[in-house]
Amino acid sequence: MIRFLENPAFNEAHNISSSLVARYLLSNAYVFEADLLLANPAIIQKYHYTSNFLAIRKKRTDDWCFDVKNGVITEEKVGGENCWQMVGISYWNEADGHRLSEDIPAVYQSPGGKERYWEQVPLVYRKEHYAVEVRECFDDDICEIDTFRELKAADSSYDV
Repeated sequence: MIRFLENPAFNEAHNISSSLVARYLLSNAYVFEADLLLANPAIIQKYHYTSNFLAIRKKRTDDWCFDVKNGVITEEKVGGENCWQMVGISYWNEADGHRLSEDIPAVYQSPGGKERYWEQVPLVYRKEHYAVEVRECFDDDICEIDTFRELKAADSSYDV
């Protein structure tokens, strides 16, 4: 059930251009960053009723993270204390997926829109339209692979 899409604007815009191409496929759907290896497939669940981002509770991080109140993401930022570190996996329910299909093009076409990241649409620029929850996961659940060295460490078949 994986579908590949062509993004002709990939080299000239942040990942918001990819979400623009996929905007009609976001209802009742997961969105994954491409550099993640799931060590715990159980974090992907079949049924959700609310839109959410997977995140790891942290005392301190220099990475992308969320402030959360009553289980709902109130702010996305880089670096923080007593926050939730974003891991790049989210789920979008039917209503929010439809709303994203309208809000993504609006943000993309706004001044500076091509420089935005797709998740900033519901978490920053149109956050009044959403109540995105945080869903807890743990460091051991997901491995982010940013370099060939990290890929070789995760999969010895690349160690040639």
